[in-house]
Amino acid sequence: MGVITRVFTDGRLMGAGVFSDAVIVDMGSCYAVQFSGMAAVDPATHAMAGYEPHNGAYLPDALERQVADIFDQLERLMTSVAARIGRDMSLLDLTRALVFLREDYPKVFGRFNDAYIAEFARRGVGQYPARTTVLKVTLPEPNALVEIQFEAVVEKR
Repeated sequence: MGVITRVFTDGRLMGAGVFSDAVIVDMGSCYAVQFSGMAAVDPATHAMAGYEPHNGAYLPDALERQVADIFDQLERLMTSVAARIGRDMSLLDLTRALVFLREDYPKVFGRFNDAYIAEFARRGVGQYPARTTVLKVTLPEPNALVEIQFEAVVEKR
């Protein structure tokens, strides 16, 4: 195995756990990048996208908002990784997504899938990484509806 580089960003949640935001492994001809699971929480305010803490309710489009926020976080993290490896990254470099949904299949799977496709389309990408989706799980962030972990492979030039 090659050299391992750990990436930490400034936007960390206090008390969120002990982990690297991403791990870059130099595999010789390419970099393998593993991104930690992401939920749609704002590190500055601790607000969860689509959740209203004053009444304990979710907005009707909370799942879609959370998926969009996770993709926005991923892009910021990819920019940090790209600076480390000296090469641009895009969603086309993603090879795997591991999705954890809090709710059960009939309730949210279709909505999640539509939101997932929409986030790739919003960025002009029509190819998707391999994906595993796990349903009805307890997530570390109590108001998160979804958490997604990504992996990527970036060829060296």
